[in-house]
Amino acid sequence: MKKAPFDIYLVNGNITIFCGSHTDSFKKDILASSLLGDLVASKKSGNREISWPAYTDTVQKVGWAVGSRATQQLKFENSSLLNIVEQSTGSALPQDERLALANAFEQLTRLQPDSLAVRAIVEKLQSNATVSNAYADIAVSTAALLTIIRNNKTVVTLQMAFKTAQEIAIDILDQPVLSVTHEHKTNIWLMSSVLDGRFYNQVRDDVLKKVGLNIETKLLHIPAPPA
Repeated sequence: MKKAPFDIYLVNGNITIFCGSHTDSFKKDILASSLLGDLVASKKSGNREISWPAYTDTVQKVGWAVGSRATQQLKFENSSLLNIVEQSTGSALPQDERLALANAFEQLTRLQPDSLAVRAIVEKLQSNATVSNAYADIAVSTAALLTIIRNNKTVVTLQMAFKTAQEIAIDILDQPVLSVTHEHKTNIWLMSSVLDGRFYNQVRDDVLKKVGLNIETKLLHIPAPPA
């Protein structure tokens, strides 16, 4: 697979992918504000349909200037999370950023099953689940929040709801084990925004104070593989 620059972080178990090159200070601001949004949303509700507006409202209040919002009722069957992302974003991502996204997902699927990163992703999906999959024949409905930072600093935030009859594991990223949930009409939530750096400068200290030690324990960087 061709190379396209990217950087991966987990924000409280949510996958965040930076496409292209960005300054460390910009990354820190995106990660801290996204973490605050997820902490607020998680406290609000375990139901992702309810927590989605809590997340988006929080990041908007700290400087994410929203350019557009959209919802979809996407049809898919025996799909992977990467496939759903590609369908959901449509023309929002150019080819080089789609390639970076695919490379990032490939890197995640190659992580050791017992790694801290894989555990964080799986545990987040499990916490979002609405049905226990203690028995193999019970389909689990859950949702994933993905943040993609484009080369031009546009932030694409995507929430996807789906179900699987398999045990929740890292292979949902690239294996055809996901299907549409029939519980809600909407299964895709999309927001495009940019960080207003001038405004964020005024609230940065407050954001960091609110996230507290979570900035150390809930953020995880996934190092790039050796060249």
